[in-house]
Amino acid sequence: MNSIRVVMSVVVAKAYVTEQMDADTAFLNSDLKEQVFMEVPYGITNAENMMCKLDKAIYGLKQAASA
Repeated sequence: MNSIRVVMSVVVAKAYVTEQMDADTAFLNSDLKEQVFMEVPYGITNAENMMCKLDKAIYGLKQAASA
């Protein structure tokens, strides 16, 4: 936390322009480079023997970081 305060102090002292972003969700909803399928989520009716094709990356997907 102290390092953030030092950086912000320098930003203010030098009158730099700052921007903010959410790094936790930076890779969510990005396009996938290959086809990815997943099981239908629990609770969806009439979905036996069906799969979902993902069009976008979702949280926890290994390919999300490289999409």
